[in-house]
Amino acid sequence: MRLLLIRHGETADNVARTIGSHLPGPALSPTGIEQARALADRLAADEVAVVHSSRALRASQTAAEVAAARGLAHHEIDGFHEIDAGDLEGLPYAEALSGYAGTMQRWWHDPDARIPGGESGTEFMARFSAAIDAVANESNEVAVVVSHEAAICVWASSTATNLDAEFSRTHGVQNTGVVELHGSPAEGWRAVSWDGAPVA
Repeated sequence: MRLLLIRHGETADNVARTIGSHLPGPALSPTGIEQARALADRLAADEVAVVHSSRALRASQTAAEVAAARGLAHHEIDGFHEIDAGDLEGLPYAEALSGYAGTMQRWWHDPDARIPGGESGTEFMARFSAAIDAVANESNEVAVVVSHEAAICVWASSTATNLDAEFSRTHGVQNTGVVELHGSPAEGWRAVSWDGAPVA
């Protein structure tokens, strides 16, 4: 199957560069709404079979634009929400960097490391992978999942056979950026493109 992991459109938190992981979270900004509509246009040539999102408002709004353009319903799934920032929620990126992104890098050699007041790598990977399994059980064609930057980066770079820790340190995902993987839970996953750039 083709799995399109897509980051939601812009929010005020993104503009302010503050950490926001808790549900339901902020709505899309006016720019974010425009980005979501442009995303639906960009995906027009893809034969999308199902559209899913996290339960965060920003992800749900983004997915709704993609689904509506195809006359599909979109479904929110537990497990696709952002990595829980815990005690770092609401802090500026610069202040939270070592505790949030730094802990995620530790997960490569210590998956039980925990973000202060948040979740461990083991917990995150289990719930995100379970949500992916649910999507794969529904369709083996083209599936859209609208989620969040850290969640997409960590899960995809940890799961795709052609990505590694170095890749995860140097690649983010822009608002409405797409990470495309091919495969299945049973066969494994391979990254094909990352935020518009091909992956070897």
